[in-house]
Amino acid sequence: YAIDNSTSTKYLNFGVNTGGITVYQPGINTGFYVSPVSSTASIAIGLLFGTANDVPDRDPITVTLEGTNVTSLAALYLGSSWTLIYSGPTGISAITDPGRQVYVSQQNFSNTLVFRSYRLLVTSQRGNTNCVQYSEAQIIGYL
Repeated sequence: YAIDNSTSTKYLNFGVNTGGITVYQPGINTGFYVSPVSSTASIAIGLLFGTANDVPDRDPITVTLEGTNVTSLAALYLGSSWTLIYSGPTGISAITDPGRQVYVSQQNFSNTLVFRSYRLLVTSQRGNTNCVQYSEAQIIGYL
């Protein structure tokens, strides 16, 4: 679970692996989309990540956060109408393991765009493993 306010659970994604061929870092460009139920629209201004319980090489190092105002589930899934809000670090060091099941420094960014839904995608990870994982990926913002 990526957004459950707990570092004792984790989101694990193996991405698309091609049958029989070893693909390193198939977790790159994987993630999720979410539509907050507390409001019809919100403004994202930061991200807060937590590391998972094992295998530091699976840690996401950089991500993108995108937003959209479409309401169709098909449009959310296909991803043709997303606007880039943030592209940068998760706060997890690429060199030093911050520890397991811990929150790292919140990453803040400037944004004034209002969106109904958000998509978070991992763009790099620490090591060459068969997946990417994290315990938390909180989108910080206001209504």
